[in-house]
Amino acid sequence: MNRKTSNHAASAAILCLLAGLTGCGSASGADSAADSAADAQERFLTELRQAAPDSAYSKDEQLLATGQQVCAELEAGADLEQLGARNPAENLTDETVERIRITQALASQYLCPDAG
Repeated sequence: MNRKTSNHAASAAILCLLAGLTGCGSASGADSAADSAADAQERFLTELRQAAPDSAYSKDEQLLATGQQVCAELEAGADLEQLGARNPAENLTDETVERIRITQALASQYLCPDAG
């Protein structure tokens, strides 16, 4: 490797580090992040359906939207204790309240583990 080629390789490595790209030279960082997000969503849905079987009556899109709302609230400064402490409407069953708490916990674990 001559000096000019070595300098180009070093420059490329530095650019990758500065840009924060995790997959320089292989798969793109965006593809990797999208795969990771899809995996997290799948784990969230799988765990939710196991922990709260009545969630089978909701579509994946509805459950993910609820999970993303939990994430938005956590990112805005709420914590799970605050979310769980809310007084639900009196017409909610204990099972529904429990499913809400399970959804909140699983969303924070899988969809936005860095929030809050």
